[in-house]
Amino acid sequence: MPTPTPFRTMTENPSAESAFGSSPSHDPFQAAKASALKAAEELRAAAAQKASEFRSAAESRAQQFRSSAEQTASDFKEKATDIKERAGDFADQTLNEARVRYDDLRAEAEKFAREKPLQALLTAFGIGFVVGAILRR
Repeated sequence: MPTPTPFRTMTENPSAESAFGSSPSHDPFQAAKASALKAAEELRAAAAQKASEFRSAAESRAQQFRSSAEQTASDFKEKATDIKERAGDFADQTLNEARVRYDDLRAEAEKFAREKPLQALLTAFGIGFVVGAILRR
């Protein structure tokens, strides 16, 4: 009977123990590879989750900006309408005041012309002469 040798050759079928003292199903390189793949998958899932959260936050912030811009535009439009109405009211009021002043001035000029016709005529002639001289230049 041949004596058993403590060493096995590479061609022999491995039994419950491998040459390194562990079973083939517990190969440290395979375990490290599986662990690395699992970690990579977890990292990929975490990155996808963070990307989704970032996208959601960005969309939320964009919606806030959009709402704020729409509110600002609405406020601006209301203010512009208010200013337009005030300007129209001011123009109407100014026009009415100008008409009143014109009517008062016209009435005063008529009264002056009736009370002192010669002085009114000379004043009108003097004003016409000065305006003509200015326009000639």
